[in-house]
Amino acid sequence: MNQASSSAYERLRAAAAQMHVPAAVRRAAAATPGDPLPGQIWRAVWNDAVEIVAVTAVDDTTAHALPVSLETQFYDSDTVLLPAEASTLEQPLALWRGLGRRLPWYVLDRQVSQLSIPLGADGSPTPAGTEYCYGSPLHSSAVQAAEFRSVLADAMDQLATARWAPQGSGDLAALLKRHGLGPTELIQRLSIQAPRALALLRGQAPLTPDEARLLSPDLDMPADRVLACNPPLPDRLVHELSRPARRVQVRRLARLTGSAEQDARQQALFATLALAARQDRPAEADWTARVDRFFDVHLGTEGD
Repeated sequence: MNQASSSAYERLRAAAAQMHVPAAVRRAAAATPGDPLPGQIWRAVWNDAVEIVAVTAVDDTTAHALPVSLETQFYDSDTVLLPAEASTLEQPLALWRGLGRRLPWYVLDRQVSQLSIPLGADGSPTPAGTEYCYGSPLHSSAVQAAEFRSVLADAMDQLATARWAPQGSGDLAALLKRHGLGPTELIQRLSIQAPRALALLRGQAPLTPDEARLLSPDLDMPADRVLACNPPLPDRLVHELSRPARRVQVRRLARLTGSAEQDARQQALFATLALAARQDRPAEADWTARVDRFFDVHLGTEGD
């Protein structure tokens, strides 16, 4: 580390040491993430998109969320400006109501705070003794606030469109038949047993990402398109691996295997599904218990 970077690092450490982090924020950051609830403030992360968001409504797989900023000097006419006492961050906040998006659960990384006032589904505060106000309109796209808003909007769009699980069209059996891949060819190319080859040919089992890569040249299409032809994946298994609490485990698996987070999540999905298919009917599987078992086996002490 050269002298300039060392000096900058020391200044950063000194500034961080002087920051006041409320006890409630420390507790939220240290706790194992739970399922999202309205009124919570989360850090959302996907690839290079990182944003702080306030959750206003939740369903089984998505959360409606608004970007939150501490830079309260920037706003538009839809922005709600909250005082410090409105959240456990104990800092004034700007809630960008006009940039609300439906975010999949799996982009939610960690809860960082809790609002102390209720919000409507659209992000409008319900008065409860806390003063708040709205921002003013942006009169030009050239002003700094407009540029700030544009950056927030881009991040929210990236988070809203994040995907990790192949959708599954159910066309795999027809695809294999169309390219002349029968039991013998699948057994040889994939190094699998006859029962699994037959299950693939009958559309009763999905290809794994590694198998899709192996068959990609024979099928004359990229591996991700091959995966998209799989039978539809069990919704409850996909949801279990999409819960925020699973993200720590997925990241540990990615670190151990030297893979990207999305690839590690797919590895957990297909391995869990393959084991369930061998032992019982996937539709009847206890996916929570099976995913727990997968991570217990593959993470070992890393999962502690």
